[in-house]
Amino acid sequence: MSSSSFPIDTAQLVALYMQCIFYGAVLITVGYGLRVLLWSRDGQFKGRTHINWIMVGVTMAMFTIATMEMAFGLIHVLQAFIYYTGPGGAKGELSDISNWVNVMRTADYVAQTFIGDGIMVYRCYVVYERNWKVVVIPVLLWLAETACGWVTVYIEATLHTAATLDQFRLVPFITSVLSLTLAMTTITTGLIVYRIRKINNSVASKDAARGKGGNGRLIRVVRILVESGLIYTISVIVFFCTFLTSNNAQYGVSDVVVQLIPISFTLILIRVESGAPGDGSAVTHSTSNKPITFLSVRSGIHGAEMSPGTRPNFPGRPSDAYMMDDLSSDRDGWKGDRRFDPVV
Repeated sequence: MSSSSFPIDTAQLVALYMQCIFYGAVLITVGYGLRVLLWSRDGQFKGRTHINWIMVGVTMAMFTIATMEMAFGLIHVLQAFIYYTGPGGAKGELSDISNWVNVMRTADYVAQTFIGDGIMVYRCYVVYERNWKVVVIPVLLWLAETACGWVTVYIEATLHTAATLDQFRLVPFITSVLSLTLAMTTITTGLIVYRIRKINNSVASKDAARGKGGNGRLIRVVRILVESGLIYTISVIVFFCTFLTSNNAQYGVSDVVVQLIPISFTLILIRVESGAPGDGSAVTHSTSNKPITFLSVRSGIHGAEMSPGTRPNFPGRPSDAYMMDDLSSDRDGWKGDRRFDPVV
């Protein structure tokens, strides 16, 4: 479908409709995600000292950006179809690429991907026991992606002409943003999956030696991360394809990406929480009823190898659960367990 057969006024109306659908999913998933972060399973407020405020702040920031994107989309449609009376009608208004609403919507996209991709890098950093060397390349890709994104916003704000996102000055930077996003998400997800599977194999070897079943919990974490990551990655790929073909469907897809980032983020919280109490075999009895979480270790053992049948004791303390807080009412009792169970 060419741009002429899918004009920009039609594309923007369809984009608003698509946003409404996904924003409804944002409301549900963010609401449930906040319940996971702020309340325990028995309905008790966790208390200020037991809440991961970084994750709460990130969730609220992504929700705010998603809400602003919805508002800007509605304002733009109202301006074009109701209030604008100048030449070109609705198409003329929507094609003004330097219109403040267009610029703010692009800024929303850049800000949302900055937060979402930053969380992916942070997850990788925590999973590798805060070894910054592992995330050097993802961080550089993340920063380059963000820089290209804000250059795109600047160019869009200063063009002052009738154009779409495939305007020749914008193409190199938007292409860079999407390419770097895909590269960064693929690398970080691959690193996280590799790390978890490596630890799972070590734990499984120990369990096999003891005649126990395997550890299905860590495999489930891998599946959750991959599936949630694919939601975001596939949406970016679709956006990339529509952009490269100069199809006005890119407006609807890019708007949906802004909504999908908080959805995929909070789905990890929800799915881990929903499967925590009885997910088949557990590594040990002490963690069979605990939610899966990744802990940072401050004991200077970065990159230490685990031999089969070994369960080292770490003096480090748990912190920064990147997927979810501890939902158990006996949080302090769990903190006393230093064994290397479903943690990395």
